[in-house]
Amino acid sequence: MGTLHHIVHTGAKAISVPEFMDAVRATCTPRFPYSRGILHRRAAVAVSGGVDSMALAFLCSQLRRTDPDFRIADNPVSGFRAVIIDHSLREGSRDEAIAVAKAVKEMGLVDEVSTINWTKILAENQSLKDLTNFESVARTLRYRKLGAACASFNIVSLFLAHHEDDQYETILMRMLQGHGIRGLRGIRPAQDIPECEGLFGADKSGFVDDQARIFPFYNFKPTRKEREHMRRQLRGDISKMRAELESDDLAPFDLDGRDYDDPKDIPPFVPREPEIENGGITIYRPLLEFSKDRLIATCLENNVPWWEDATNVNPTLTTRNAIRHLYRSYTLPKALQKPAILDLAKRCERKVERQEAEANRLLSRTIIHGPQLYAGTVIVQFPELKLPMAGRDSRSPLRRRARILKKRKIAAILMRKIILLVSPDPLPLLSTLENLVTPLFPYLALPEELPVATPPKAFSVSGVHLVPFKSTSSDSTPTGTAAHQQLNWYISRTPYPSTKPLPRIRTPYWASNRNKKGRWLMSEWMPWSLWDGRYWFRIKHRFPYRVLVLPYLLEHAKDFREQLPPRDQKLLASLLKRYAPGKVRSTLPAFYLEEPLDLLDMENSTPRAKYPMVEWDNNNNKEDPNGNDGEGVGEPRSMHPVVMDTSKLKLIALPTLGINHPGLDDWMAYETRYRKIDRNTIWTANKFDGGPFATPRDGALRRPRERSRGDGGRKGNGVRIYLLKRRRNRRRRSYVTSDYKITDS
Repeated sequence: MGTLHHIVHTGAKAISVPEFMDAVRATCTPRFPYSRGILHRRAAVAVSGGVDSMALAFLCSQLRRTDPDFRIADNPVSGFRAVIIDHSLREGSRDEAIAVAKAVKEMGLVDEVSTINWTKILAENQSLKDLTNFESVARTLRYRKLGAACASFNIVSLFLAHHEDDQYETILMRMLQGHGIRGLRGIRPAQDIPECEGLFGADKSGFVDDQARIFPFYNFKPTRKEREHMRRQLRGDISKMRAELESDDLAPFDLDGRDYDDPKDIPPFVPREPEIENGGITIYRPLLEFSKDRLIATCLENNVPWWEDATNVNPTLTTRNAIRHLYRSYTLPKALQKPAILDLAKRCERKVERQEAEANRLLSRTIIHGPQLYAGTVIVQFPELKLPMAGRDSRSPLRRRARILKKRKIAAILMRKIILLVSPDPLPLLSTLENLVTPLFPYLALPEELPVATPPKAFSVSGVHLVPFKSTSSDSTPTGTAAHQQLNWYISRTPYPSTKPLPRIRTPYWASNRNKKGRWLMSEWMPWSLWDGRYWFRIKHRFPYRVLVLPYLLEHAKDFREQLPPRDQKLLASLLKRYAPGKVRSTLPAFYLEEPLDLLDMENSTPRAKYPMVEWDNNNNKEDPNGNDGEGVGEPRSMHPVVMDTSKLKLIALPTLGINHPGLDDWMAYETRYRKIDRNTIWTANKFDGGPFATPRDGALRRPRERSRGDGGRKGNGVRIYLLKRRRNRRRRSYVTSDYKITDS
């Protein structure tokens, strides 16, 4: 393919490197502002061969030559890797990809060509023309290829070459589709990479592994000056505590007495919270403020070649091509021209920022208890949100309705922030949540929704179940409409419907060889897998059968409980009653063995014949379960049915609760992490029972009792008495529902 030179607008000016550096600084803001990233890290550039991506590749190649310590997000950049995706959709695409790789290599970039294999996507006897959603499928495959390429090289910053004209076309398309103000903001300059759900290292994950490195990219260790400042501050606090210890007001306390070490006051066992993932790949678009004419001028001035795709100019292929042809060939009304549309996007952006700020103010009045990530639950007390009746509202019902709708939008934003703590869905739609605001905020009910049910009923949305219950605090219970103020909401994963397949992970390994001692060989650590959009699991085992991750099925609960020792049986019952009441326990993840075998005799067992394939019984199955009308019946088929037969499984562990089958450690090892959640939601809200979000000072409140048993209360008495006094002065809150009791002290 040759280079096609366009007629450039006479006013077009090539983009200078300082201009590009300023655009990158404005786009690539730090993801972890408190991190001191001093290690250089490579970034990636998605290159298609078009003029926009080739101009971006050239500017990136010049960036580090101008400033070797230039920072992208949290780290100085050490170089760029150009990722070229060959879609294999037209003849000569492979040769073009190789030519593009050669061109970027001459610029000094590391090149990598990745090819999409459509045979894995298309069904048998299916062609690309049969795909009705071809554009969305191609987009998904392209992003997953980009995500996999970046994750394999531990790259977290990916540059895309969307420019001002792309922004203009996108907003026009969304106007035609009827998007609201959030959609009319256009393409985001920075966001998490889409279409990479479940791809570890790309999908908002990899942060925990980075912190385990000897030299992590995100360094949160305090500097020498900060450590010295903390030492001085700690010495001052200890001196103050000693002075209080010597005063008379603490004389009645006896560290060795029953008041401090009463076994009845020992808090119940709390499962270990799973580590919370973060990070992942962020895509940046630093060229959104530059027109395509300037990108063409940049390539022409610096002798950068590019390749044109003829399908991009065919107005009959895609909606974007039609819009591009429309505004280039005809004079649109002034309100639809580029300056007006881009100004509209900026106004929408400012309005969304005001909505987010108002939602955060409402969030600061919200009380969050938890979240309890080992059960995937959280308890929330939403604030009372009243809308005073203004004089003009009484005269204009339409004005009153507009004010209510505006507040319902803010309440829906708050609701989304909360349910995202436990929801398996990546981003619930605000339009859906706006219709469910009334149970949480009864004063925002529309006239057609009156009267509001008191008390409100439980409901589900976006894979989350919300159950109301009243607080049993020492305060007097309010009556009437004000009772909504005392309502708490228990938010958990929605129980799985019987009509849909259960979320599952099936390990690809089963032991087929033994060592010299006759023991089954242990596998390597398998890749991280995302289960139900909530938990990351990594497993290694040496079972002669595969391990599955499924929900906690009650049909296996009795057998699992009976195989536990008495102490673990009581512990399991206590944990389920306290942290997973009712149907919540059916949403817990559990590990299963594919065959109901005894772990104590597992060394002597061997996989059945033709495992993992099964044969259909010709006598009992006159028709193929897959709908082949008997053709091919009796042939071995892969054991991956849409709806599994779970009766033959064996429950061996509840990983988030830390309850394992006896002897499991000899056969299996696993790691559990919770997917990324917005920590700003936790930090902004009024929070109790910190869990993994507790500050170091909160954690210290649980340590005095453990230390006092070993030293008899002889060391650090002043510190322990001070913390004990604070603990006893805290208000004790107890929340009771019909079938469970939640206590937060």
